[in-house]
Amino acid sequence: MRSTKKLKIISIITGIILIFTMFGFNKSNADEEKEIKVNLTELKYNIDGQETLIKKYSQNAFNVFISDYQNNKLPSIYITEFLYDGVSMVKPYDLEDFAENGKDAEIEPLKLTVININTTGNIEFSGELKGGMIAVNTNGVTGNINLNLNNVKLDTDSKKAPAIYVYNKDITSTSCKVTIKTTEESKNYIEGGKFKKVSLVGSDELDNYTGKYSGENKTNYTEFTKYYGVYTSEQVKNILFAKVQADNEDLQEGDPFYFYKGAGAISSDIDLYFEGKGYLEVTSKNKEGIESKGNLTFQGGTGDYKIYAEDDCLNTTTKSSSSQSARNDLTIDVNSLTAIVDSGEDADEGDAIDSNGTLTINKGTILAIAHPGQDAGLDSEKGIYINGGTVLATGDMYDQISAESKQNFIALNFQKQQSANTLIAIVNSSNEVLAAYKTDRSYTNLIFSSPNLSKGSYSVLRNGNITGKSSDGFYTDVTGYINGIKLGYSKNGINGGTPMGNQGQKQGDKTENQQPPENGKQPPQKPNDLNESEQPKKNEEKVETATQINESTENGEFKISGVSNLFSGLGDYTGNEDNSKAIEEANENDKLDKAIKIQNIIIICVIIIGLILVSIIFAISKKKKKD
Repeated sequence: MRSTKKLKIISIITGIILIFTMFGFNKSNADEEKEIKVNLTELKYNIDGQETLIKKYSQNAFNVFISDYQNNKLPSIYITEFLYDGVSMVKPYDLEDFAENGKDAEIEPLKLTVININTTGNIEFSGELKGGMIAVNTNGVTGNINLNLNNVKLDTDSKKAPAIYVYNKDITSTSCKVTIKTTEESKNYIEGGKFKKVSLVGSDELDNYTGKYSGENKTNYTEFTKYYGVYTSEQVKNILFAKVQADNEDLQEGDPFYFYKGAGAISSDIDLYFEGKGYLEVTSKNKEGIESKGNLTFQGGTGDYKIYAEDDCLNTTTKSSSSQSARNDLTIDVNSLTAIVDSGEDADEGDAIDSNGTLTINKGTILAIAHPGQDAGLDSEKGIYINGGTVLATGDMYDQISAESKQNFIALNFQKQQSANTLIAIVNSSNEVLAAYKTDRSYTNLIFSSPNLSKGSYSVLRNGNITGKSSDGFYTDVTGYINGIKLGYSKNGINGGTPMGNQGQKQGDKTENQQPPENGKQPPQKPNDLNESEQPKKNEEKVETATQINESTENGEFKISGVSNLFSGLGDYTGNEDNSKAIEEANENDKLDKAIKIQNIIIICVIIIGLILVSIIFAISKKKKKD
């Protein structure tokens, strides 16, 4: 009898658990399957067939927003005129905002039309919004959030915030997967960049941090306490965004010991995925193009991407510590991806593609152009692996590519920086051009990889006459090439991380990491790698300039014998083969081009003068008739 009662009780409890489980499962599925269409132009959304205006919280209605937030009444999608950090409306990001007028003044909140995403599911965006951003709260969220871009133009009209920001207090969280998808045949344009960088030193703990600063930073620390002590220690616990610990370099620059930031035009505190069959162009108005504090993955083998930035175009920012391994790998599997750092006065540094973990390229036509300085086209802390695709990267820093890559690559280091408008072509033994690139800036190192780069002999040529299709200086289809000047090299191998041809090292993040990776993936020695005696020792700074390693360029045959093929000291070929004819033809072509330009200018001037004379004669004859 008792056992029967126990069985009934167990059955009832099991039934209740099943009901709750089914309810929770169905609710989760309902969220997962939710289809929402957002019109950025009209600020309307369509959900379950019902189109309505998105609810808006103005700055004046901040108290109403706080009430809805605390009572869990915020809609799935809502608009704010501010970005909420869990404590207050977000304020501008830098010490300069406080010090602008030379006093510790109050500052205005960040003014933006923020489209807040507060749900899982498929959310399709279309239309145009200027002066706005999309903010995705993933705190405590389980499931998938798919941001589908369907002919979107989103511009923050500001240098103070990302255009798309995915935020979470915990950068290790993996319960929510956020994917930015481009719909087929759509063209999407995203512009923005940088975010609030504010002190997370509690105002009640300021005295404990006085020893962190000295000199000018100490003066700032003392004078601008409203910046260094924006929040109390209790408020810091409630902040919704990821906290970042400043390293010594940041502290030396006067940054707070803790801060939060999202530096890119698209920024994420957690893993971020990209896929789709459309086109996405990202322009950074300040700092990075796309950055993530977790993994950054371009997947699916489709989609076309262009990223222009004032700093790193692609960046996984979190560094592993002695106590914790960070999620910071960067993977690229696309149709095409172009990453170009601004070479103008608005940018002073930037790697094209930069990972604090591993960098893996599996598929796509990849063009990666670094800032003209001590930066790299491809940069990684834990190893670069090229497993497929057509890859061309330039910079003044060479970061070692693993010989465990599945596809052959060639790395070229030039005696002198290649100046703007210089064309470099890589040609096989059948005189077919495998790669051609005309630079818009100076660089010292060029990396090329392609499925067509097989074992054999190749030539590297400079300038000459080329015809074909190019994009951003990279020729994807060459129909003709003649009169290039043949180059040679003086040495096999390039020191990992050393800015060949430039004095000094890249500042900031390139000290110990200039050595080969120490994560068990160090490549075995190859015939074209450096000899053991030439490898830089750990923690030993080894810098060689072009003049130290290059006296002649007698090797004109670039022989590909394995995966890793490194050549230093490229310059005009000075071997037995007669290169004077090619040089003479190139010089003649230059003279011919200049003569044609001068001739065209003279013809235009003659036509203008003729038109002026005809006008004068016509005016005089007309006047005579009147007289």
